[in-house]
Amino acid sequence: MERKMASIKEILDIRPIDNADSIELAQIDGWSSVIKKGQFRIGEKVVFCEPDALLPNKPEFEFMRSKKFRIRTCKLRGVLSQGICFPLDILVNGDWSTIVEDVNTLPDFNGFPIGVDVSNILGITKYESPVPVQLRGRMRGPIFRLAVPKTDEPRVQNIPKVLERHQGKTFIGKEKLDGTSASFYLDPETGLHCCSRNIDLAPDYEHPYNGDSYWRYAMEHNLEDVLKTLGKTIALQGELIGPGIQKNKYGLKDLQYRVFNMWDMTNHCYLDNEVMEDTVKAFGLGNDFLVPRVEDIVLNHSVNELLELANGKSQLADVNREGLVFRPEHEETDYEIGRLSFKSISTLFLLQHNE
Repeated sequence: MERKMASIKEILDIRPIDNADSIELAQIDGWSSVIKKGQFRIGEKVVFCEPDALLPNKPEFEFMRSKKFRIRTCKLRGVLSQGICFPLDILVNGDWSTIVEDVNTLPDFNGFPIGVDVSNILGITKYESPVPVQLRGRMRGPIFRLAVPKTDEPRVQNIPKVLERHQGKTFIGKEKLDGTSASFYLDPETGLHCCSRNIDLAPDYEHPYNGDSYWRYAMEHNLEDVLKTLGKTIALQGELIGPGIQKNKYGLKDLQYRVFNMWDMTNHCYLDNEVMEDTVKAFGLGNDFLVPRVEDIVLNHSVNELLELANGKSQLADVNREGLVFRPEHEETDYEIGRLSFKSISTLFLLQHNE
């Protein structure tokens, strides 16, 4: 399920805000977003831009210049606001050249179905933090997700219907760590591969500041031997944390790696959590090999309740955790999002770090 930074959504509810005469609170799926009073009505279609959306430098978005055109989580008059709603007519100024033959004859925006992605039309992209030099590197070859899936989960605010469908099931809640995604696997011909979220990195671990954090960690901790121990067919996916990564919020002195997925490259499937935990114990990989398991729940929660669960202290340090990732005890597929796995990001964390 690809994240849509700007899409057609419906206003599900509008609520007043205490002591506020000019603004009110709109509900869009599981999101709450402050809007101008009277600007929209319940049931109206809007263009909704999610947090982390990066707006283009255009006149219609000039009001976001002081925010460097990035949409962040914020509080207004004491209420949480995530994302921005725009009227459909903002699409008039979009780039339709690759979609319609005659840009002077635009489609009826009201006819667009709910969920349609309009990010490209408006030139809206996802904000990406600047990559530190020690995490950059040259691409080794084809994008690695041909062998291993790309890591990501949808946010709970985008999948309220998924939550309804899977009520009553037990989900394991693990801490979402604030680092950089790192995947490691063995190829029978080319050996060890070290990958960032998007790139299979060339083995430049002997050249400082050229993607060396991934390779340096792999070499110093003998990950090639670990992968051989696991049978050479298991890929590790996890979070690399520590100095030089996301301001090292955990105050670590050295790089650490915590695994959240084991991917079976032969059978093309993720290992169940119980199998992962048993594997770690059987091969003596240590209690700190996997991301921390925080809380198991029987899913009967609203979006807001899951967001509240996400708040709390990290199990790695006395700091607010980024959030939780929820998965069922046994791997399962949902027809809407694919792998049944979703994340709940702590609003306390987002507000603290201005994200």
